[in-house]
Amino acid sequence: MRASIEDQRRLLEVQALDTRLARLAHERRTLQVLAEIITLERAARDIEVERVRALTRLSDLKRDLTRVEDDVDQIRQRAARYQARIDAAGASAKDVRAMQQEVEMLANRTSALEDQQLEQMEAVEAVEEEIARLDTRAGENAAVTRERTGVRDAEFRRIDDIADDVRARRDALAATLPADLVKLYDEVRIETGGLGAVALYGARTEGANIELPLTELAEIRAAAPDVVVTSEEHGYILVRQD
Repeated sequence: MRASIEDQRRLLEVQALDTRLARLAHERRTLQVLAEIITLERAARDIEVERVRALTRLSDLKRDLTRVEDDVDQIRQRAARYQARIDAAGASAKDVRAMQQEVEMLANRTSALEDQQLEQMEAVEAVEEEIARLDTRAGENAAVTRERTGVRDAEFRRIDDIADDVRARRDALAATLPADLVKLYDEVRIETGGLGAVALYGARTEGANIELPLTELAEIRAAAPDVVVTSEEHGYILVRQD
């Protein structure tokens, strides 16, 4: 392939712009705020897991509390019925003593259940406070996430605006070069992962650390200026500068 040495050297300008675009893309992918958002999102998931567990415990505690409250209510009703029969005339002394013993037993059972009821109520209150704290943490985490997301979006816009300008300059410059030269350059970039052309100053390359064999250097020096030469080992277009 042949192309004027001027076009070959302008190809290095295209490479510089492509390198700039690659750096911008890397900057966009590795913004510190992205890692911060990932950490915040992970924290949000952890908080939600804790909250679901707390809500499950709260549901269980409230169910147990309701059962205890129902038991207390039933025992009180039974005690009230026994007391009404004691207070009513007509019952034998034996029956009265038996009913009084039953009332005392029910009172003891009520007292024990009331203690249990108090413990359950305190447990419910403790879990409700835990849920409130988790809700506060979730709200704070969400606020920080919104703030960091705004920073991310602003950084994305900044980088994208720069990239759009660089890409426009790159495409405009590439459009002025021979199509077959640009095609070769793009093919090499695909194969190498981004580098298509490097400057060659005598035996020294700029843009990539390449050690050229003496025989290859001799062939390059012997080639006409408009001959497009490439590295035998790496495939890069070698743009001679002298």
